[in-house]
Amino acid sequence: MQKREVRLRRGMGLAEATLIGVGAMVGAGIFVLTGIAAGAAGPALVLAFALNGLIALTAGMAYAELGSTFPQAGGGYAWAKRALPGPFGFLAGWISWFSHSVACSLYGLGFGAYFAQLLHAFGLGIPYLSDAVEVKVLAVIVVAVFTFVNYRGSAETGRAGNLITLGQMAILLVFVVFGLFALRGAPQWPENFSPFLPQGVSGLLMAMGLTFVAFEGYEIIAQCGEEVRQPRRNIPRAIFLSIGLVVIFYVVIAFVMLGAVRAPAGTPVWQYLGGYAELAVLEASRQFVPGGILLLLVGGLFATASALNATLYSSSRVSFAMGRDFNLPGVFARINKKRRTPHGAILFSALVILAMAIALPLEEVASATDITFMFLFAMINLSLIALRYQKPNVKRGFRVPLHPWLPLVSTACLMGLAVHLFRFSSTAWFVAMGWIVLGLIVFREYASKREQEETGARPLLEESTIEPIKDPILVAVSNPNSVEPVTRIACAIARQWQTEVIALHVVEVPAQLPRSEGRRFLERAEPLFESAVKIGEEMKTPVFGALWVSSNLQRGMLEAIAEKKPSLVVLGWRGYGRTRERFFGTTLDPILRAAPANIALLRWKNKKRKLENVLVGVTASSHCHLAIEIAQSLERQLKAKCRYLHVMKRGTPMDVDTESAFLCADEKEKPPLDLEVVQARSTAAKIIEESEEADLLILGAAREGVLSQMVFGEKARKIARRAKCSVLLAKRKPGPGRSLLRRLFTGQE
Repeated sequence: MQKREVRLRRGMGLAEATLIGVGAMVGAGIFVLTGIAAGAAGPALVLAFALNGLIALTAGMAYAELGSTFPQAGGGYAWAKRALPGPFGFLAGWISWFSHSVACSLYGLGFGAYFAQLLHAFGLGIPYLSDAVEVKVLAVIVVAVFTFVNYRGSAETGRAGNLITLGQMAILLVFVVFGLFALRGAPQWPENFSPFLPQGVSGLLMAMGLTFVAFEGYEIIAQCGEEVRQPRRNIPRAIFLSIGLVVIFYVVIAFVMLGAVRAPAGTPVWQYLGGYAELAVLEASRQFVPGGILLLLVGGLFATASALNATLYSSSRVSFAMGRDFNLPGVFARINKKRRTPHGAILFSALVILAMAIALPLEEVASATDITFMFLFAMINLSLIALRYQKPNVKRGFRVPLHPWLPLVSTACLMGLAVHLFRFSSTAWFVAMGWIVLGLIVFREYASKREQEETGARPLLEESTIEPIKDPILVAVSNPNSVEPVTRIACAIARQWQTEVIALHVVEVPAQLPRSEGRRFLERAEPLFESAVKIGEEMKTPVFGALWVSSNLQRGMLEAIAEKKPSLVVLGWRGYGRTRERFFGTTLDPILRAAPANIALLRWKNKKRKLENVLVGVTASSHCHLAIEIAQSLERQLKAKCRYLHVMKRGTPMDVDTESAFLCADEKEKPPLDLEVVQARSTAAKIIEESEEADLLILGAAREGVLSQMVFGEKARKIARRAKCSVLLAKRKPGPGRSLLRRLFTGQE
């Protein structure tokens, strides 16, 4: 049996992964590029979206196969580096970083355009600035804000991001419903689709190339491969579901806009919408959605902001991975010691984003984004072909059909669209080519030499597991000052209950870092594990270390408890919180309320190592059974002298209160306990007084109401605060009914 376990928490399910992709794709396509593309393709915009969906599907298949087979941070860059020779792997990362950064510029400019319209709707604006400059200033501000958010490591959680995405989809659904009603009232709507190709096939191809960026969001799903549960199954499904949902939305919305909008006499609807460019959706909503402008403004702001945040996160991850692999200077791989975020990668990504947003107009930025993403996806197709031949026996969660012909056709389509975009924006092509040439220079003069100097890339944290242990004692080790007492008590209980101990340490890694980067914090856990194992050897009790890496400490802890199914969880506690709601602190409270296990919470104050005198507070509570079991384990294994005390309210009839206490104490214990019964004006004060000579006070939780926010009860709060000795609070695992009611009515998980 292994002595150490390393687990990377995979907290993202199929729904979350799908919504991440949808959220990234909805941001630009509908709210920013629909009008511009309508001006290029005419009514064939509907066909442009459908064909783009097919091309995205073929490219998405490559991501589905590679993401389900090699689910790691870096996504396309990591696969190309593994599959392609020479500078091609580097170029894949270089282009991926630029693609995501320029996409952020597009989302920032889209946000600026919508926010400027919102200001104008209320008669506000930035004085002395033209509309174009105002949009760029607002774009710079929002990019700076989200750069700071990502630096702090407090980017939107998966749940908040998913709620925003669902909100966007709800707004667009309202838009579609009102648009369809408007179509019913306009029998002449088929005329808006004739001629279908007013700009010819060239216009169709131009619209396809221009809006291709609207379908790149599924790439972020692959970036999150380390966090997706059952990646072989869920990554392909999430990619295909997100592409399918977005294509349906795009086609229906384009159809509704072209059919329901009424243009001035003599002006085709597609031309009219093209004149509104990135604000075409607002004009459409003004015509057929009551209060539609404000609704779509809010939707556009949320969509572009959410896409900006998600894509900045992805951009910094790629550049961080390149810095970690010595393909970029070490500053890209630096992690802020306090925030634990890749501040160098975030800062340099922000500089690229700002430079593009300031230097180019929105249409040019969109074109540059499209071109670089097409290059990236073409390289991923080639990586897929290479890895099929290089690693034919690796188990794959999904296999691209018609290999290698389908990836080759996909690559040809991508390159064809990229070349055709030269007619729309030669500037964007020059920018993209300039970036690639710069990348080749960086590779030749820096990356290739640096890679040769290093003995190898920094090792990633690899997962390993220990064999299952039946009903183990799980002890959380995080504070060096409390490792010895919590482990010693855990070992004593485990020895008495004839089981083993798992010493759990959860490393919290921000969303901006890959989970595998938990290795950077492994050194801090090693002394904790060594101390725990040493104590286990001293007490002749097996202790196994378990390192779990998670973006959320509480969720990681709860998932470990749910998986290990311990008979008891021993937690250290530094001190009480400042409020009634946060008695044990923001870290412990959610765990204590939601953990599906018996809990022993220890606040250690003793300077001496040996436990000699233990006071056990006996009450008429089911939690008291657990407290007594723990006390007897310490009595038998640590040779501690235990005193069992029941304190009654003065004036309470002895036969009533004492009988209930004896029932609690004697229910499982044979022979009966040597129980002392005393009366006092204040039970809490008396227990505190009696504990002055004790080394440890053990209390069971009080009986609480189903919806109570207090985990151990008000009396435990008072005693734990005032007691001068160490305190151990015991709480039994909640029943399924009580747990369900508490979640329903208090919102706890």
